[in-house]
Amino acid sequence: MSAAETRNAMRNEERGTRNEELQDGVFLVDFCIPRSSFLIPHCILCAFFIAIIGCTHGGRPAAKVETPPVITTKSGIEMVVIPAGSFEMGNKKGRDDEKPVHTVWIDSFLMDKTEATQGEWDRLAHGADDPKPNPSNFKGPTLPVNQVKWLDAVWFCNARSKAEGLKPCYNDEGVCDFDAEGYRLPTEAEWEYACRAGTSTSYSFGNDPKKLGDHAWFTENSGKTTHPVAQKRPNPWGLCDMHGNVSEWCHDVYAKDYYEGSPDKNPRGPKEGKLYVRRGGAWQADADALRSTYRVGDYPGFGDACLAPEPIGFRCVRRAPAK
Repeated sequence: MSAAETRNAMRNEERGTRNEELQDGVFLVDFCIPRSSFLIPHCILCAFFIAIIGCTHGGRPAAKVETPPVITTKSGIEMVVIPAGSFEMGNKKGRDDEKPVHTVWIDSFLMDKTEATQGEWDRLAHGADDPKPNPSNFKGPTLPVNQVKWLDAVWFCNARSKAEGLKPCYNDEGVCDFDAEGYRLPTEAEWEYACRAGTSTSYSFGNDPKKLGDHAWFTENSGKTTHPVAQKRPNPWGLCDMHGNVSEWCHDVYAKDYYEGSPDKNPRGPKEGKLYVRRGGAWQADADALRSTYRVGDYPGFGDACLAPEPIGFRCVRRAPAK
């Protein structure tokens, strides 16, 4: 079956009732019980050290992690230049779909410093040939876009590419040309590599979930809503909200056993499947779902009548410029 035929079949299936149960270790929606907590204020001295060495690593400085350069695109959006390198993907103590741990090489790429905001969405929609309304139920120009279908995130990537005179990566069916110079969603491996930012701990700042309040919006401090981007400490590579706020779509189709045969260089996920990967946890998720290696498979919303869950947003990546 071709990619187009697969997506058409999925559209028909998703017009039915959306399954939100736990199936074979796949959480389709992250439900949790909110609790209140107080945020620890950031002192000026801590901010100074963060600017120099990145985020803290379990109470200690992250080990010799240099902050990559940041560029500003024609659209006025900041992107971090993610360096090429290898890392250990997965978690031997995690859930079944996080195993086995395997070494992966990732080429250099650019990643948005923050999750895509509603202000960015509205500006692109205003000038697009095929505008799409802001799908978010929490409204505000500096809030991340939420309640986004996978194909609508793809639309945003293409609209942004066209606005900057770049060749779009996606065709009308959502098939990606990775050689194109435009914007796309990150692969799952790119996302985890960027989230870890040179670390090997549960979170990019260490292993202690009690420190999440300084780095993420989640069930214990969000007040049941999203928050403006970049309000929490960035990870060691300067990326904001990789943990929490909204869960982020990746390019890849989800498969629970994908790691058992994943390529060791720039993996791009299975060729076919009903679920797509999202990462990072969200405002309503618990601490476990915010771990750097935590994987979720969710319906992409190819069916017109299918609404994406509230927690889902995204950020864009693109090829690194040639040196």
